[in-house]
Amino acid sequence: METFSVTERKVATREENSGPEAFFGKLHSSFLRAVKAAGGAIEHFFDMGGFKIRLCFAGSAMVPLITRALKHLECEPDSNSVLTICLWDSRSTGIGIPPPPWSQDDYLKRGEIGGYYDEHIYTHYDLYTGILSMLDLRQNIALYWLRDAQEFFYFETGAPLLTILNWWMGSHGKQMVHAAAVGTAAGGFLLVGKSGSGKSSTALACLDSKLFYAGDDHCFVETKPTPYAYSIFCSGKLSPKDFGRFPFLHEPLRHAKQPYGEKALFFLQEFFPQKIAKGFPVKAIFIPRITTSSETQIKKTSAAASLTALAPSTIFQLPHAGHEAFSFLSAFVKQVPAYTLELGTDVSGITRAIENFLLVRG
Repeated sequence: METFSVTERKVATREENSGPEAFFGKLHSSFLRAVKAAGGAIEHFFDMGGFKIRLCFAGSAMVPLITRALKHLECEPDSNSVLTICLWDSRSTGIGIPPPPWSQDDYLKRGEIGGYYDEHIYTHYDLYTGILSMLDLRQNIALYWLRDAQEFFYFETGAPLLTILNWWMGSHGKQMVHAAAVGTAAGGFLLVGKSGSGKSSTALACLDSKLFYAGDDHCFVETKPTPYAYSIFCSGKLSPKDFGRFPFLHEPLRHAKQPYGEKALFFLQEFFPQKIAKGFPVKAIFIPRITTSSETQIKKTSAAASLTALAPSTIFQLPHAGHEAFSFLSAFVKQVPAYTLELGTDVSGITRAIENFLLVRG
């Protein structure tokens, strides 16, 4: 069985290989062989950001690992799907991938492959998770491979296909952002800031209110015709130190997966399906600040402050995010008023303050 190793030198020279298109074609052929070896394809369809997306699995090994966080967006099969993502692993199908025609020196800072990135084809290999992702924008086909589905990292199940979805949505007017999103059909808000700032806990607190949850860590946003946020994942994460503050999360947390030293990961579609929103207009950007006061307060701040809280963590996390993403986010924050959300220790007071704010904002 062929395997993939970042330590191996390329087997073919660049002259012997015609570039990213040729490797994409070979990788896609490997997927088709994997489908045949697995006895057929398993398909799931999702309505994401207003687009129909088709996931095509070679066998069943990867299905639960990928679809669980997307379950709230699942829809009926649609022949008009605009993006097809092909997924397989070598261990369950017995089908490896062609020898990669690049060397270790070609890896860029965020996993992009130098020389295998152009205006049509994107290539990324995650050295930590072992996931290889490619996207051909002309064909609207993406490829997603790893050696062994049994080695799939737990945190990937909470936010699967992040790289591919970011690439494709970015080419269609939507920007993935590192933010939580909460609101109602009439309008909601983004919670932005670095990890540990209170985004996830605030978003989860809103489950015990009249507000709806669209994500605790990532969502898509668009600026036209008006600022709007779209849900991607129905996963939730909570630090063990905060468990006692959320008694209504007892059942999800009881079933959560929690490796040592990590946040607990659970899937809200399985416990609160009626509380998940697919999207809403964005009325505000909140920058949470943890305080020792019992009362939560909301104070006006600047667009520059919201850009500072939103842009670095978004761009750092996403391969291929750079000047264009920064320009998009700069335009977005100018359209949406920003506020500091000074989080009180009374969890119910947090949701009351937010609900009252949205009521006033209309």
